[in-house]
Amino acid sequence: MGNLIPAVIDADFFNTATQNERGTGLFLRIMHDLNLHPVMHRFVADTELKSNSFLPDLIESDQLTVLDYEDYLLCDQEKQEYEEYFHEAFEKINHFAFPKDKDIYNYASPRENLGELRSLYMAMKKNYPYFMSNDGGSRLLAKTFFSNRHKIDVKSLYDALIQCKDTGTHLTWKDISPTVTIALRSRQDRIKNLKSLYHTDTPADT
Repeated sequence: MGNLIPAVIDADFFNTATQNERGTGLFLRIMHDLNLHPVMHRFVADTELKSNSFLPDLIESDQLTVLDYEDYLLCDQEKQEYEEYFHEAFEKINHFAFPKDKDIYNYASPRENLGELRSLYMAMKKNYPYFMSNDGGSRLLAKTFFSNRHKIDVKSLYDALIQCKDTGTHLTWKDISPTVTIALRSRQDRIKNLKSLYHTDTPADT
């Protein structure tokens, strides 16, 4: 990673930044401009993003790192602490108790928030400062479980693009509009704000 800052990537953030773009160009540019190295939980990569055709190349080229449970749950005590967190966080975000007959390490369901639960805890254990997610539930989990132990800054695509502009990005409205107009179609105020900030064909620092 060198001097890059690790940032844990959620499925919705990655899908939004790549599928609407039909490639990894915008995603990688955001990572570059914010000096971030993307990190992903194995569950997110293998289960939630299994149909995303752009992810494998980033993994193979070491432009994105995938971590497994054994990379951050190193002993029985850490596993026990994680299991206690998982059950509490699952009920908090999904509004019902986790099924008693299921394995928390392998359980998958497209109707429930699972990638966020696992990814945020991984970010906390690895002391990574950022979690890139468009899901509002991620902010609730971060505030509820990690505001005291290890504050995790949750950034949506909108937040990331605002910060990119603050850093002097060379991205323009033409670069981001195909993704933004689809991803934020229910938030016209945010589209208008980004268009105002990025509506130029010249780099921000010229």
